[in-house]
Parts: sequence; C-alpha cells; structure tokens
Amino acid sequence: MKKELHIAVLVMAAGASRRMNGIKQLMPWKDSNFLLETIKTVEKSNAASVHVVLGSNAKLISKECNLIEKKINVIVNPNWSNGLGNSIAYGVKALLKKLPSVDAILICLADQPLLDHNYLNSLINVFENNSCKIAATNYDKKIGVPALFSNIYFQHLSQLEGDFGAKELLNNDELSIISLETLDGIIDIDTKLEYNELINRTNAENKP
Repeated sequence: MKKELHIAVLVMAAGASRRMNGIKQLMPWKDSNFLLETIKTVEKSNAASVHVVLGSNAKLISKECNLIEKKINVIVNPNWSNGLGNSIAYGVKALLKKLPSVDAILICLADQPLLDHNYLNSLINVFENNSCKIAATNYDKKIGVPALFSNIYFQHLSQLEGDFGAKELLNNDELSIISLETLDGIIDIDTKLEYNELINRTNAENKP
C-alpha cells in the first residue's frame, strides 16, 4: 500500500511590501484579503497542513486576519528584513520543530492572488507520482514557486539567506526537478499599479 505523504505548506508573508505603498498581505481581495484568500486556497488543496511565515507588521496582520482564532500555525521571523531566503530558512526550521516527520514542504507566496488549489494539486500529483525530488512552476524558462521540496532538501532550505528565495535550488540543472507550465493566474502583485490592474481586470471579467 502506498504511503500517504505528509505535505506541509509554508505561505510566505513576511515582507514589508515597500513597493505596494501599503500592507500587501491585507490588500482587499475577494471576500477578505491576499493572505486569507491564499490560506483558503491552500486549505482546499490536498496538502496536510498550512503554516504562515510572518515578519513585517506581524502582530497587525495576525490580528486583522484572526489567524490565532482560525488555528493557523503562525511563524514569526524576527529577521524578516534579511530577505525571502532568510524567511524560508526560518520557516522551515520552525516547521520541522513542530512536525519533524514531514515528508515534503510546498512553498507558496501570499502575493499570487489568482493561484488556484487545482494547480497546487497538480504539483502534488506530479511530485507523488514521479521520482522527482522537486516539483516547481515554470515561468518562461525560469523556475519558481509554488514549489514542492522533498525532505532531502530541508537542510539546504534551512540554510538559505538573502532575498533570492529558493532560486539556487530551483534553477540547478543537476537536480531532479519537474516543472509545470505556469498558468496566467500565477502572477506576483508587487506594486499598487499591478494591484489596481488586477482589480480592474477582475471587475471587467465579472461584469454580466
């Protein structure tokens, strides 16, 4: 009988979103905001657990999103200003202290509001049904997140630094990586202009 893997999701939401001119995690989206809608998406997937890494404005974000009341495992990185890589490393180490038997970690960003749970399930299915150790997203020949890493890479993830996230791993041709073609919806929203364009496009698509 095939062993069911415990796949944990780390939602990265620690940055200061300086280019947004606001708190990106709390930007209004659908019925709530970017972070909560990302959590909802992850919870609809076949992953076993969801964990949120906060940093800048952590107390405010946690309070506004009622994360404690929702029983979301919140990891607060005190060194979030050292970049995404540092926050991934901190999150992985904190997650493994809580759940040392995790088989794989799926890293997602809180600023990809059009991300769909079906796509996350596609990554999970590819990972589970192939010999690959990493399943990631292909952005026009560049590999990025969402990305799913087997436990053999946990130590490497826990040693990341700087603001390049897991790019060193994801773009290493020597590693066993399967990448899925990116969907139109998997876009980062980094600026107020991009946010306004997203809202305008969504409103236009939803007009009767």
